[in-house]
Amino acid sequence: MPLRHADAFAVHCDFQPTEAFAPYRVLFDEEARLTDDLAHDADPALMTRAEALLDEILALGLTVRREGGGPAREVLLGIEGNSATFRPLNPEEDPL
Repeated sequence: MPLRHADAFAVHCDFQPTEAFAPYRVLFDEEARLTDDLAHDADPALMTRAEALLDEILALGLTVRREGGGPAREVLLGIEGNSATFRPLNPEEDPL
């Protein structure tokens, strides 16, 4: 994924999905909606669903690699439209 910028919290990249991503789009769209909802509403039911969704995404076993960077296998990953944001959960997998 081509790097846009990195900050202390995440790596921000461009995202160009291939056809292989199509079955997962709905999962990431729901995750983006829940993230936005949680920013405005701390409803425990929303948090429970967000945690379950995170588990589903982690269970995919994705390897994230930004353009020019190393792989990260354990990441918090958000995809919204043509943007992706991720943060390695394992400090040894620094993708920069």
